[in-house]
Amino acid sequence: MTFDPFEVARAELVEALARMVNRVIQHGKAETQSALGSIEEIRTTLAEVANIDDFLEDLDAAERTLRLYLST
Repeated sequence: MTFDPFEVARAELVEALARMVNRVIQHGKAETQSALGSIEEIRTTLAEVANIDDFLEDLDAAERTLRLYLST
């Protein structure tokens, strides 16, 4: 069985995003702005990558979750 390196990298990035969001929620709102900045940096870095739209949706979901947490 062969794995698509792009899909492996995407899966690892999605898992890392989930861990980051969970860590922020566990440690408190003070880390939220830093995490949102990291998401923006990732988005900027990946802006030039073709066929990345589905991962951008994952970034959007992570950002929405953190902003919702921050608003509570």
